[in-house]
Amino acid sequence: MPQTNRKITALYCRLSQEDMRLGESESIQNQKVILERYAKENHFPNIRFYIDDGVSGVEFDKREGLQRMLDDVEAGNVATVITKDLSRLGRNYLKTGELIEIVFPENNVRYIAISDGVDTAREDNEFMPLRNWFNEFYARDTSKKIRAVKFEKARRGERVNGVTPYGYTADPNDRNHLIPDPEAAVVVQKIFEMFLDGSSMMGIQRWLRDNNILAPAEYRRFKKDSNHILTEHSYDWQILTIEMILQRVEYIGDTITNKSHRLSFKCHRQIYTDNSDQFYFPSTHEPLIDKDVFEQVQIRLQNRIRHKKNSEIDILSGLVFCGECGAKMHSIHSTTGGRMCAYTCGNYRNRRQSRKFKECTAHYIKQEIVLDVLRAELKRILTYVNNNGQKFIAAMSRTNERNAKETLIRKEKELKAAEKRIAELNVLFRKSYEDNALGRISDEQFSFLTGDFDEEKAALEKQINELKKEVDLPAEQTSNAKKFVALAKKYAGFTDITYENIHELVERILIHATDVETNTREIEIYFRFVGKIKIKAPQTTYEYGSNRSHGLIRVFVT
Repeated sequence: MPQTNRKITALYCRLSQEDMRLGESESIQNQKVILERYAKENHFPNIRFYIDDGVSGVEFDKREGLQRMLDDVEAGNVATVITKDLSRLGRNYLKTGELIEIVFPENNVRYIAISDGVDTAREDNEFMPLRNWFNEFYARDTSKKIRAVKFEKARRGERVNGVTPYGYTADPNDRNHLIPDPEAAVVVQKIFEMFLDGSSMMGIQRWLRDNNILAPAEYRRFKKDSNHILTEHSYDWQILTIEMILQRVEYIGDTITNKSHRLSFKCHRQIYTDNSDQFYFPSTHEPLIDKDVFEQVQIRLQNRIRHKKNSEIDILSGLVFCGECGAKMHSIHSTTGGRMCAYTCGNYRNRRQSRKFKECTAHYIKQEIVLDVLRAELKRILTYVNNNGQKFIAAMSRTNERNAKETLIRKEKELKAAEKRIAELNVLFRKSYEDNALGRISDEQFSFLTGDFDEEKAALEKQINELKKEVDLPAEQTSNAKKFVALAKKYAGFTDITYENIHELVERILIHATDVETNTREIEIYFRFVGKIKIKAPQTTYEYGSNRSHGLIRVFVT
């Protein structure tokens, strides 16, 4: 039916990755030839092509050509839409049917699918819904096959999504092998360093923005296209992105595949795969982060984000330990308000459930007592360090040097004892050899005696090698003291404890049992980088109300 108006005749072409395998018959060029010839032969005026190349028929929102065409349809500028067949318009039964039976008629648009003989200007389109269903079935079957192929690739340790972790790039000779991206790798290492040194997520985020570090998505776009336009938001890093970087095992040289999958071929929401269904491959590429550093970061992350059942954050989560057995102190909640109010030794608490526990006592202590002590001690220590920075560093250096000398003396004694025992074994071996040669002991006895000698000698030689390698470096400890001074300056205006500052400043807190005779108990505080800090300062004993059966209790810090 020829048209006389000047509205657009929309010729829509689409080609997906799967269609490319079918060859030239489905190519964009071939579709354009067919559509243009049909439009001219049937006198359709004002033709305009709308093209989507390399996009699945299940996708609708992501097809830019289709969306431009629908904008023109809704604006009333289109008279007719023509495709080579129904599957070019789409392979989603519901959405394709909505276009043909609702959107197009409401906008007075005629639709033609040439190969399938569909023309909405006629009334003989009864089989059109069935054809749409078959087109969706094809998409569903193709999706299942692609997922099966990807699963097998994941099982072999191959990357299937094509996106490399920030800090790496694909090896040009093997796309499944990662090689460091020098520019981004430095940023990843800086993020790990800052977090381990005590920087908060917001602090890292601020540093990245202030130093004009492109966010990962913007960095990929810029690397792909140097003409990509950058804005002030190109340097905005999300906290979630930083957290994900800190948790990725790829940075220690390992690979995990089959981590997620789509809910269905119609829905693109990613579902994370259970750990038991993932595939882990160690040492697949060059690491950017040392494994020890990575493990320390994971511990700090775990302590940072842990929540209680009542959704309240335990402000001391992962910091409080028993001073006697070393077990982690467990929190106790009030049965009325549901708020955490005290800690008790984990080994004591689990004494009936676990066979592998150390005998210990409750070590019960209220959280408010620990917080009061910490608050006062942090004010005292931070004030001292900020007023006596260089003096503090010098004192720590002297302490570390003294400890290093004491350790060295102890190791030298162990080394001399081991070397002396080696000499004794050599004498015993020569004597046994002579006794055997002269017939004083049998060959079996000689083998038995020398076998023991060999085992002990091998163990001693290993011990000697280790002792020679172990040397404490005071310079490294001095550097740590400087880090703590920098951290103290950051909290020079400290007024009260927060989750972030306590986890940046304190490494662990040891709670000792109450001394029944003196009614006192000891708390040890170990600070980040420097451990226990011993300084001449005013009395650090705190008195509190009744501690169950012990009456008034005095808490002192060492």
